[in-house]
Amino acid sequence: MIPEKIKLEILTPQAEVYSEKVSSIQLPGSEGYFGVFPGHTPFLTSLGIGKIKVRIGDKEDYFATTGGIADVQSGAVAVLAETAEAAQEIDVSRAEESRKRAQERLQEGRTKWDVDRAQMALLRALNRLQIASLK
Repeated sequence: MIPEKIKLEILTPQAEVYSEKVSSIQLPGSEGYFGVFPGHTPFLTSLGIGKIKVRIGDKEDYFATTGGIADVQSGAVAVLAETAEAAQEIDVSRAEESRKRAQERLQEGRTKWDVDRAQMALLRALNRLQIASLK
């Protein structure tokens, strides 16, 4: 019999960010978003920059993540993330400053900055701003 809920743990090197039984989870896989429901087939996958959407009944919670791995089992999902922030905990002014700084570095170009690194910083900042707007 398939359970009604699945245990989700979101962990970073600094802290346990989230630990609850949930109805469903949407994660930013490195190849695109995917959903996980109770009784899901087990697998292990890498995560990209994006949004983690957690549903408990009709309630949804959102987290910004910058990558990591997800270990999906039939009754539990462990997300081991580089970073993960709940939407309501995102410092919007700090994310906006990061976005501006990354855009400035991209405009200045390769002679002064590592463009690949600046592009990743911009993606992280834009993701945080988008997730913060969902709270």
